[in-house]
Amino acid sequence: MDYQVQIPPDLKRDDRPIILAHRGCRAQAPENTLAAFQLALDQGADVLETDLRITRDRVMVCIHDATVDRTTDGTGPVDQLTWTDIKQLRARGNNDAAYPEAKIPSFDELLATLGQRTYLAVELKLPAFTQPTDAELLIRALEQHKALERVLVISFSRQALNCVEAMGVSIPLALMSLFNPWPSARYPMVGPWWPLLYLNPFYVAISRRRGQICCPLDPTPEPRLSFYLKRKVEALLSDNPLLTLEKLKRLANR
Repeated sequence: MDYQVQIPPDLKRDDRPIILAHRGCRAQAPENTLAAFQLALDQGADVLETDLRITRDRVMVCIHDATVDRTTDGTGPVDQLTWTDIKQLRARGNNDAAYPEAKIPSFDELLATLGQRTYLAVELKLPAFTQPTDAELLIRALEQHKALERVLVISFSRQALNCVEAMGVSIPLALMSLFNPWPSARYPMVGPWWPLLYLNPFYVAISRRRGQICCPLDPTPEPRLSFYLKRKVEALLSDNPLLTLEKLKRLANR
């Protein structure tokens, strides 16, 4: 299947790969917080990547883990807590002492805070987003904030991506994989765990020939940037956008 994914003109780069800030700038601020997202934008990230889960009272929140234990001062599964419960928690993570007011934001809060030209990559976390009602919740939020044209939806779950696709809206979808050494032909973007690109040296070439975008799952890509540039990878994750961009600039100036 040929996709020929159209990268928006204001995102397309001829000089380097597009940088997706992995949970914001999580190397320097608590991950998936408004502070981490803003810091990533200030550092020059092109796209903000975040994770979505759904609370017990059906509010989408930006958090990676199934529980709040690692990234906040609270405990418990996200899907068993209410939005009111989560709002009372303080975010924890890298350099959290510098961000004493950092909280887990709802997806609506993130969308409302960002400018109309900020692009998002949202990862749908299981067990949510495998039912049509979950996809409807996502699409309604994007429509309300006029963000449909600036969002990429990613997941390890084909079922979650298919639920979004069944909504009949035009949103780029990306399938991530930890094990498959061949790019799936089903979606316009692929996200292989980075060792798979060494296991199959033709991975990126195959996806490029199909018109797919390849973004390796490698949030600390600096040791492998030369390899990615040689393979002509179009997009990169980064926990630390400034560090990644600085090394890309040094490589370009060699």
